[in-house]
Amino acid sequence: MSKQESNPERRSQNRNQDTNGYEDMENGHRDLDEDDGRARATGEALVEIDDLTKIYDPDGAHVTAVENMDLEIGDNEFVCVLGPSGCGKSTVMECIAGYLEPTEGEVLINGDPVDGPDPSRGVVFQSNRLFPWKTIGQNARFGPQMRNAVDDDRIRELLEETGLSGFEDSYPHELSGGMQQRAELVRLLANDPDIMLMDEPFSGLDAMTKELMQEMLLDIWEEEDRTVLFITHDVAEAIFLADRVVVMTARPGQIKDVIDVDIDRPRDSSVLTSEAFNEYQKRANELIHDEAERAMEQKQQETQEA
Repeated sequence: MSKQESNPERRSQNRNQDTNGYEDMENGHRDLDEDDGRARATGEALVEIDDLTKIYDPDGAHVTAVENMDLEIGDNEFVCVLGPSGCGKSTVMECIAGYLEPTEGEVLINGDPVDGPDPSRGVVFQSNRLFPWKTIGQNARFGPQMRNAVDDDRIRELLEETGLSGFEDSYPHELSGGMQQRAELVRLLANDPDIMLMDEPFSGLDAMTKELMQEMLLDIWEEEDRTVLFITHDVAEAIFLADRVVVMTARPGQIKDVIDVDIDRPRDSSVLTSEAFNEYQKRANELIHDEAERAMEQKQQETQEA
């Protein structure tokens, strides 16, 4: 049974928005709340981003990466953040992770302000962060060891689920790129996070491996009941994975729109050719096109001024 099928209340909340906005299924999106512009979670919010602004100051030049951003992410929800390069997607993720401190506003987890990194928020980056001098098994055990919470049965189960059983004594450089990213998932899940923060983790993979990794991630998410924030610039990837797709503007990053993806779960590659998928993809492409052009113009202007 799919996660959405097993939680009818959540599906009802997805379909019936009242004061928190409304769904327009013809266009495949839900408008933001007219009162406060907040992108609402479909259920009880686990993550709350409240009026987030982040300004960098390289060499004295103020660069506003994200400005006045409001977002809620529900417990066990899968949210993709989609936007052009340089729009502040990674900045938002790193503020949730506790790696960056907001210039203004705050990030709340279960109502408590984020004041630094925490094992309950696990992160996977575009390039793997496996320790090259440790085996895959040792990498998986590292996080739990730091908390005196190693569960070898759990690690063996994760290695089997990700097709890495038998490779626990291998080193990262001995594995393919796809296998390294699977090892990253094992490392992440072995630490038992409530929230999985993923920053374009499959962007460096070939198309076939990327598709397999996406399906594997959904299988794990279905079984593990985690909350996922997944950053991508790939429209098809966002639609395939997400409950909701948050589309960001060019810098300074703000929320342009939120797309509710009402495609039944579990999902596999067969949905990629469905009419509903094509409609959502069309809508997302329309939203992102102008922002990508703006981002390119910004980059060209900065290059000329440098």
